[in-house]
Amino acid sequence: ASPPYPSGQEPYTGNVCCIGAGYVGGPTMAMMAYKTNLKFTVVDLNQKRIDAWNSDTLPIYEPGLDEIVKEVRGKNLFFSTDVAAAVKESAIVFVAVNTP
Repeated sequence: ASPPYPSGQEPYTGNVCCIGAGYVGGPTMAMMAYKTNLKFTVVDLNQKRIDAWNSDTLPIYEPGLDEIVKEVRGKNLFFSTDVAAAVKESAIVFVAVNTP
């Protein structure tokens, strides 16, 4: 079987950041962390939202999300308000914020 990436190209091994810890950013990065060994940091300026992601009561509900987050949080999934640091250490940055 051939590798899942183009011939001669190595798989990505760096960090990934997502700006926006809402209904798109949080669950998407949680699932990507669950399916890979990459480090994902979800950042948001809303401290209460980040606190909720770091607690036992997530800020949103999706079937199975709670179990996935608990499995990867603190291992390869992190939630923070330090946007600048997360962006600086990541080669890939997703933006998942409301459009004006």
